[in-house]
Amino acid sequence: TQILWDLDMQIEPGSRTCIMGRNGVGKTTLLKAIMGLLPVTNGEILMDGQPLQGKTAEARAPAGIGYVPQGREIFPLLTVEENLRVGLPIRKGRLKGQEGAGEIPQKIFDLFPVLGEMMHRRGGDLSGGQQQQLAIGRALIIEPKVLILDEPNEGIQPNIVKQIGDVVMKLNE
Repeated sequence: TQILWDLDMQIEPGSRTCIMGRNGVGKTTLLKAIMGLLPVTNGEILMDGQPLQGKTAEARAPAGIGYVPQGREIFPLLTVEENLRVGLPIRKGRLKGQEGAGEIPQKIFDLFPVLGEMMHRRGGDLSGGQQQQLAIGRALIIEPKVLILDEPNEGIQPNIVKQIGDVVMKLNE
């Protein structure tokens, strides 16, 4: 069944937008549609004035959309470093020829120091809060214009929720 009807919204560059609502009203559906993981049957989604319809999720990441899904979806058997390196080919494409384009940016470790300390641990061995930091760090590898976080505080202890909130504020500044 169709979940979203007559949705019209515009998000201004440099802003922070929170989509709130009870379970089942379409928050995750909206985010997945923006990311290209669910089809849009009519209407349009624009980024920088360019339509996103017809572009796969894989094509939206190089266009500058970083996505952290609900449940994090990190690769549990890969190390923290390997999880972070997953996004580097996309980053290289955007920063072709720039020195260090093939390396994990130091900024990731400045924002989430625990990731630097746990580079060789498997993602599945991290706590929920550490996995969320890893998922956000992985999304930030591509230096997105838009960062979509679906339920970023779900199942995370309060001090990590605050840290993630502080990181989002810092990124927005």
